[in-house]
Amino acid sequence: MKVVVVGKGGREHALAQKLKESSLVHDLWVCPGNPGMQVAGLQCKAAESPAEIEAFCLQNQVSLVVVGPEAAILSDLKQRLETQGISCFAPSAKVAELESSKLFCKGILKESQVPTAACHVGYSEKEAMTFLEQHDFQKPIVVKADGLAQGKGVWVCESLEKSQEAVRVLGSQYGYPLLLEECLIGKELSAFALCDGKDFVLLGTACDYKRITPDPFSANTGGMGAYSPCDFITSQDEETIRQIFSKTLSCLQAKNLPYQGFLFAGLMKTNEGLFVLEYNVRMGDPETQALLPRLKTDLAKLIVAAVTHELKNQKCEVKAETSVHVVAVSEGYPQGPLNTGHPVMIESKVHHQLYYAGVSEKQNALVNSGGRVLGVTALASSRKEARELAYKDIQKVSFKGMYVREDIGL
Repeated sequence: MKVVVVGKGGREHALAQKLKESSLVHDLWVCPGNPGMQVAGLQCKAAESPAEIEAFCLQNQVSLVVVGPEAAILSDLKQRLETQGISCFAPSAKVAELESSKLFCKGILKESQVPTAACHVGYSEKEAMTFLEQHDFQKPIVVKADGLAQGKGVWVCESLEKSQEAVRVLGSQYGYPLLLEECLIGKELSAFALCDGKDFVLLGTACDYKRITPDPFSANTGGMGAYSPCDFITSQDEETIRQIFSKTLSCLQAKNLPYQGFLFAGLMKTNEGLFVLEYNVRMGDPETQALLPRLKTDLAKLIVAAVTHELKNQKCEVKAETSVHVVAVSEGYPQGPLNTGHPVMIESKVHHQLYYAGVSEKQNALVNSGGRVLGVTALASSRKEARELAYKDIQKVSFKGMYVREDIGL
């Protein structure tokens, strides 16, 4: 089987690395990938638009395309490929509104009777400000952009002034409506399912670190690190997670919106139980880099079962080991401007999995070219040990302005 992974970040590096392990996969490319992936032994092809990817797949007789980023999912890529008889593992653009519209997602959650935070919708700055002025701020309030914001469209606000700033900034950057949600207090986690439209397989759980520093009110990023599995949930919580996915998929199918692809639930465990914060219609980044190295089951076989609607009764086995993934970012991330163009130096052998993201090639050397540059994943019998191994390896990497959070996995 010939496979293409669409994307160029650390998540796609992890997906390609895991799929390449399968006995089903004879040839694999990442489109467009990045030069770091090539250094790691993956084939990359400079095809990024739907038309370019379609042409490459036809030319190379590709039979399966696995889509990483949300932008490609929301494009016409899936429609183009399936018209040509090429399987594309990704949800349709319509059902992908689960991520591209938080308002649509809220509606599905309520209709599915899945617990979620109470919210008010501000369709204009005036409407949002009026609601905020009536909030007592005994608990923070969460201001969210409705559409895609690359992980940066959420502000947790502990004061009226901060929430008003959030409305002005998010409203100017992403427009309206904005969602003004109650702030759920508890521990956050991510759960991942692989879906075929009706049935699903749970891939596992992870916990990521979204803030640029340990300060819970510091700038929101795409993710500074993660560990897997989540270790503060019970067997009852795991059954609740299954019910959450089951109810959501049933609701979507009843609306003639069958969901095929990876589905990622952002959850909060509170004293009252599990609540869904949001859905993402893809694997998470950096959670994928923590989760996939733990998979024992052949990921390619699960995806083939999903695209052929034969996922029922399939299971996913995972290793007992814990993983920790630590991300190195460029100076200036996430607000910018970014300090990029500097050589990425690796002083000695990295013993664990190194995933490349925001890198490019300059004079035959890797340089940092994006916000999140690369990450290291280590597996061990305990989170403490995995954390020590990951940090030991990432300390072998350096580039000018490199920043790493020091508390991942604590």
